[in-house]
Amino acid sequence: MTIAIETELKAPRHLKVSGVSPSLGFEPCEDPGCVVPWEAVASSCGRLACPICGCSGTNLSTIQLSHIHGDEQVRCTCGHTWIQHG
Repeated sequence: MTIAIETELKAPRHLKVSGVSPSLGFEPCEDPGCVVPWEAVASSCGRLACPICGCSGTNLSTIQLSHIHGDEQVRCTCGHTWIQHG
């Protein structure tokens, strides 16, 4: 007997993060329908964001997010770490 399990992976909604941990503020991206795929760049606004939780801003370890050059490690406060290809 074979049991088929179907898993659907959806890109998380893009959220903008402000403030300093533990007092982070979250607000939805101003672009309706903006999500964060595995490439870690929000689909509509183009901001660097975590592909696991969908958050961008002060939750990410890289201070100069708009100036990533080459392969640079980025860490999110949710615990996910990835290499961003610039």
